[in-house]
Amino acid sequence: MNNSSLPNLIHFIKSVTTKSRVSKMTMVVGLIYVDRLKKTLPSSARGDFDTPYKIFLSAILVASKYLSDHSLQNKTIADITDGLYTNKDVNTMERSFLGLLKYNLWVDADEVKSFLEEHRVELDIDVNWTGDEEA
Repeated sequence: MNNSSLPNLIHFIKSVTTKSRVSKMTMVVGLIYVDRLKKTLPSSARGDFDTPYKIFLSAILVASKYLSDHSLQNKTIADITDGLYTNKDVNTMERSFLGLLKYNLWVDADEVKSFLEEHRVELDIDVNWTGDEEA
């Protein structure tokens, strides 16, 4: 795979989010995981050209598994990337992501609330938003 075979990142995120039907809460918890990851990596850390795609997929997969008994499956993630990543790739991404987070997946209500308040503008979230839905 090379850089030119990747779709635009925003289009990729919208496509995966739509196809996977992840909940708002899964997305928020996934973003909290990405935020944690950013804080633990050295500022000099550099990934491959497709690292943002892998981080996004890993974040929603891990968040979905953490939050729901009816979570996304690795094969489903591989399928909805339209051949961009294989099931084996997704398995590797998930293990790497969990390792980088040191398996620290607990997110409490206060952390969700403060994350939403801090990022309300970027996320374009309604003041009355709640995460009361299926993960």
